[in-house]
Amino acid sequence: LHRVYGVDTKITNIDDGIMVWVESSEKSYCIFVDQLVGEQQVVVKPLPAYLNSFNIKNSGIAGCTILGDGNISIILDILNLYSASINL
Repeated sequence: LHRVYGVDTKITNIDDGIMVWVESSEKSYCIFVDQLVGEQQVVVKPLPAYLNSFNIKNSGIAGCTILGDGNISIILDILNLYSASINL
């Protein structure tokens, strides 16, 4: 994820991170992450229309949600995220 989105991380060694297994459209993928923060049930909100000009949906972001503490969390679209990652 840090390569796709250009996020700085100190966790680049596979032994130091966590592989999260996800499924979409009968296919399975693994996502390498620094840590798991927690698990929450959320209501997915669509992205605002003005973000369409930035081609966000093709970068693997499907929507967002507002967490209980007021922070905004993005919802990943696994198929588009996979497509974005192979085009790096």
